[in-house]
Amino acid sequence: MKGITLSFLLVCLFMLSGCWDLTEIEQLSFVIGTALDPVDDEEIKARYQKETGRPLPKEMFQVTNQVVIPGLIEGGGEGGGSPAEGPFFNIRSTGMTNFKINRNFTSRRSRVMNYEHVKVVLINEELAREGIIESVIDFFARDHAMRRDFLVLISKGSGYEILENKLPLEIMPAISIEMMSNNTEKGHSIPPKKYIGELINNVASHQSYIIPRITKTGGDGIKLAGAAVFFGRENKMVGWLGEYDIQGYGWVTGEVENEAIEAFYGPEQKPFVFETDSGEVKVDYQHENGKDLFTITIMAEGFFVDNWIGGIDLDTHETISKLEQEVANEIKRQSTKVIEKMQNEFYTDIFQLHDEVRIHENSYWQEVKDRWDGEDGAFSKAEINLEVDVEIRHYMTTAELEEN
Repeated sequence: MKGITLSFLLVCLFMLSGCWDLTEIEQLSFVIGTALDPVDDEEIKARYQKETGRPLPKEMFQVTNQVVIPGLIEGGGEGGGSPAEGPFFNIRSTGMTNFKINRNFTSRRSRVMNYEHVKVVLINEELAREGIIESVIDFFARDHAMRRDFLVLISKGSGYEILENKLPLEIMPAISIEMMSNNTEKGHSIPPKKYIGELINNVASHQSYIIPRITKTGGDGIKLAGAAVFFGRENKMVGWLGEYDIQGYGWVTGEVENEAIEAFYGPEQKPFVFETDSGEVKVDYQHENGKDLFTITIMAEGFFVDNWIGGIDLDTHETISKLEQEVANEIKRQSTKVIEKMQNEFYTDIFQLHDEVRIHENSYWQEVKDRWDGEDGAFSKAEINLEVDVEIRHYMTTAELEEN
């Protein structure tokens, strides 16, 4: 009995002693957003060289952390000596590696930077074009406390300036950006989210991919639209997808949801709007006579939602068939445009068509996987055919409008 009691007391003692590596919440600075930008200040570079006594082995970059001020969130963001912008502050530091820059923050703030609640990481276009992605995500991948569900975006221009922009109705820029990313299904120019966990897999596989673009607009605005294209073999940014390229990309990959497409009808090419309710993409792959042949079938069902044509009779099957064909033509045009851009300009398979090759012709894939992308790669020479089938399932006729 005494032995049992002693064991129980020892267990209680260990439970009361706490965790050996516990850091109290009052000792932490919670980072919710990070931006990485190039360093253009030659004075900073010269000072580094003078202090270290050696030339720069690589380009330096600047990290901006957006840190929450907890007391001001609890108080609604008012008072307490807060900056007028909201319950946060931005702090910057410069160096050559993420880890060392993070340590630099400790010499300027009493609290250690904590990244467990990061929402977004912005990487400047200039750094992305240098091929910094792999090194950047290594820092986030190695930290065991780092979440795998924060967003990564490429900034066109200064990421620091974007994190300085507080939008109306929102309390912090990083939170605003995360909320804007949730509008993917409502905005045809917003690409699918890129989470750090998915990006780690993209980088490791050395297959091409895209990352959403964010830009500072005139005044205090920011815009989330378009995407950066990455050549997977080098994990280096090679160019941009425009806002309308994203819609074409969505049709090819089947990632459209509640998509609104403007099509044009009749000899005068008057516009109308079709909104998708459901869709599906099927890919058929054949390797014949040394050539890669893809047939991509896009199926979309939805609604006739906005009529600018005038005098059109929606009660006839013939009219509806013509409208469906015009929608199909527009989907095919957008899809063809982005496919040609990838095959003839960037030479990158961002559509993951290589998965069909790997699954159906694995022995052949082993031969070409290291030269699938690239100017002389197999992807740029592949034949890609598109078939589009559209069904308008609901529309309001003139009689229905009059009844309402």
